[in-house]
Amino acid sequence: MTLENHVRIQKAVSIGTASQILQVFWPDFVEVDVCFYARFQYAGGPVKQLSDGKTETECFINHTHIFDEFRNEATREEIENVSEELEVVEEFYDTSHPDFITACEIGREMARMWALKLKLDFPQHRFRVYYTQYDNPIVRFHMVRMDEALWLTDEALRCSSEPSFRDAMIFDTDYLQRPVTKELRPH
Repeated sequence: MTLENHVRIQKAVSIGTASQILQVFWPDFVEVDVCFYARFQYAGGPVKQLSDGKTETECFINHTHIFDEFRNEATREEIENVSEELEVVEEFYDTSHPDFITACEIGREMARMWALKLKLDFPQHRFRVYYTQYDNPIVRFHMVRMDEALWLTDEALRCSSEPSFRDAMIFDTDYLQRPVTKELRPH
């Protein structure tokens, strides 16, 4: 690679775009009423807690679909006319497309990065960050609370036949070096 090519590649992404991408990979986190949210997912103001508690609320608000954040060629849309007034757009994903495979790699690394950032920002708390995939790679997290169930336990992941958990990973800030997977051995 020549120096000229290197300079051109460096300038392909604007500073504004780089800042937005940074917030997806290494987000600012906010605490609201003892709940934690990725700032880019948090709309501001009070949050109505879901009936299953703060853990479920955090997982719902913080769940991030990789394909919602980045353009890709693995997504295709089908439009169904339900009635004259209503169209439903459904997305499908080509799991063999290189963009899908790369999105899965990005999701796994994003989950690891979020866990590291949460540990740095809030060392007094324990968090679990989950990477799941089925039709669309997803990263989500919650703080571990003694009075609420985990969103997904290590054992539930290992025993599950749910397709979304086939290649799932759990990063726990108490043992970051050993993410949990369906395999019994640590990654």
